[in-house]
Amino acid sequence: MRNKNNTALFIVLLLTLLCSSLFAADGGPAKKLIDKGDKEFNKSHLQKAQQFYLQALAIDSTDAYTNFQVGAIYYLSDSFKIKSLPYFLRTIKFSGPGVDDTIIDAYYYMGNCYALLKNYKAAITAFNIYLRHIDPKSRVDATILEEVNHNIEICTDAPGLMNRSSDSIGYILEHKLQPLYIKNMGGAINTPYAEYAQVLMNHDSTIIFTSRRPTSQKGKKDFMTDEYYEDIFISHIDSDGHWETPTVFSTQFQFTLGEENLASVTITSDGHTLFIYHSGRIWETHIQNGVWSKPESIGKNIKQIRRYIPSVFVSYDNKKLFLVSDKKSGGYGGKDIYESDKNSDGTWSDPQNLGPNINTSFDEDSPFLMPDNKTLFFSSKGHVGLGGYDIFKSVYENGKWSKAVNLGSPINSSADDIYFAYDTVIKKGFFSSSRINQGYGNMDIYSFSFTCESIDSTMLQGEIVSNKLPVKGATISLTETRHRKRTYIAHSDTNGRYSVALRPESFYKIEIKVPGYLPYYTSVATPHQCDAYNLYQYVNTSFVTDSLYEHTGQNLSVANAFYRDAKTASAYKNAKNDLALSAFIHTYNDTSTIWEKDTTEAITYTKLQKDSLNPKKAIAINLDTSGRYTNPALASVKTAPNSKPGSKTATNTNPPKIVTNAALPQMPVVYFRFNNYLVSKKYFPMLDSLVAFAKTNTTYNIQIEGNTDTKGSAAYNKKLSYLRAQAVASYLIRRNISAKRIHIAGNGIHHLAIVGDGTDARNRRDDIIITQ
Repeated sequence: MRNKNNTALFIVLLLTLLCSSLFAADGGPAKKLIDKGDKEFNKSHLQKAQQFYLQALAIDSTDAYTNFQVGAIYYLSDSFKIKSLPYFLRTIKFSGPGVDDTIIDAYYYMGNCYALLKNYKAAITAFNIYLRHIDPKSRVDATILEEVNHNIEICTDAPGLMNRSSDSIGYILEHKLQPLYIKNMGGAINTPYAEYAQVLMNHDSTIIFTSRRPTSQKGKKDFMTDEYYEDIFISHIDSDGHWETPTVFSTQFQFTLGEENLASVTITSDGHTLFIYHSGRIWETHIQNGVWSKPESIGKNIKQIRRYIPSVFVSYDNKKLFLVSDKKSGGYGGKDIYESDKNSDGTWSDPQNLGPNINTSFDEDSPFLMPDNKTLFFSSKGHVGLGGYDIFKSVYENGKWSKAVNLGSPINSSADDIYFAYDTVIKKGFFSSSRINQGYGNMDIYSFSFTCESIDSTMLQGEIVSNKLPVKGATISLTETRHRKRTYIAHSDTNGRYSVALRPESFYKIEIKVPGYLPYYTSVATPHQCDAYNLYQYVNTSFVTDSLYEHTGQNLSVANAFYRDAKTASAYKNAKNDLALSAFIHTYNDTSTIWEKDTTEAITYTKLQKDSLNPKKAIAINLDTSGRYTNPALASVKTAPNSKPGSKTATNTNPPKIVTNAALPQMPVVYFRFNNYLVSKKYFPMLDSLVAFAKTNTTYNIQIEGNTDTKGSAAYNKKLSYLRAQAVASYLIRRNISAKRIHIAGNGIHHLAIVGDGTDARNRRDDIIITQ
């Protein structure tokens, strides 16, 4: 449907027939390969021909003719067109000075390739060289002369259109200065083959489109172009918001296909009538009870035009028909756009040419009328643009169509941009484009909107540490709370790092499980992302202790660095201010401005939680190692004489009675450093609380038992444990607690809190017991 006549192919074939003998290789293996290539080329078996030509170039890379033929075949494909440029350059380089006229077409193709690459200066140079060999008085050359001069005009004006701000596109479309976002429809719809002429239904939930792929018409190929025949495909959006694998749609028509193209064109606003292209004409099919009727040609209602009609569009009120035709009478040249109005009997009136503000001596195609019935979008090769087909806008005012306005970049490119459509309800548009180095191969289908569509997937990179050390084996579970409600699970590696692919613009509940810690729960919202970039998460967990060793809870903080650039709300801070997070992000070579939001929570352990997190801790502090008592307050009293008889430290040497009243406050445990009996200042507040209790409860006494680990001799540890008990007793006496109420004992190594090999630091302590 896109190319009724392949002019480029005709020129190359003509050149092959007339000029191959002038500068082809002379004899030998290369000549035989070239001859085989020519035979396939003349049959339009271009891919086979190219293989023979490439084999010939492997033998002799300086043959000008073979370079030209390879370049010409590449040039005929939208996917590989720019690959032709180096072959045309070699054609010129290796041609002798006497055959300059025979290779002049290489400059024409080079100019077009340079224009595609947006190297407009080089394109103009190539076109000017080509023009020097054109006879302006020749009828044959007159058409080419007009085309090349037009191409030079395009290359002159294109930089200005290319640099136009995307805001201006929004103004042209909706009279608002607003940015425009373009998105390829993705690999489910687009392939390395050609996809175009999209028809969107149900506000972007169903797409019907044309493609030339291996499954088109059961793999049949067009003899003239060596491409697969056009066929119509359909796809729907699934529950996850993704396009399903397209299926052949033409099988739903009661239509007998020969070796002809079949393409989608447009659909009426109510979705009941679909227009398709076949055998040079437009056909319409109607849906009823989910079944499409046998297509009928609309030509019987258009008396004036009986020949080639590749495209039509029906206005939203079904009263106007815009059609494309190469009708010579009354036309401006090439394909023109006409308008026909619906008569009272349902027939269409004689089509009227839309005039010189729309049509040119070159091709115009794919009209699209907005619901206002006066704003027309169409594609043209004749108006000044960026190259190939460009999309233009015109408005019907005061009885005529206004001068066409080029939409500029980024809608238009240096390649073909065509089949424009726009849905005013969802504020979203679509078009087809063969833009270079941006699609999946040949022509692709694109969407655009004024608010960018969020990407399908984003990558969360995370790191989890405990006390600045990486945590291996942590589990991070993220459950999406809306839409699919799927759970994504990641595990930290030896470096404490994890990664998981998530959906942008979604809410997640997070469960973080760190070995040795209670599970932590939080939630995050991934941001809307126009372009793909990593999200970062930094998790830091640590224990909360009320002494040197006893864990009473945990702290866990999560820094979510999800927001890139221009996020200056007070709830966020620059991730570079967080040194640990910034260092983590830097390992991914990310230097952009990233904003983070912290979540910090402290969890206080219950007794049950402490036991569950320390299942091997079998002996509590104050429990007698003999196992005779189950209540820590019932530990046996070890008495010992004062180390300094007559001193004021602990004068009560009679065995006391241990108080087992559960209402009494929990007594502090004082820990000591290795081989040391000095009381650390951190215990002063706890001992002061004990002093206050003793002063208001004078009927109770205090027993202090010193303990050590198993390092060193038993005799030394016995003395050291006594000195530790005496140190705490001295502190209490200095706070005016009578020495008569204090009893001290040195247990040495005989009351281990942590048995094992006895060296655990928690054995170096004083236990304090209330007695009477």
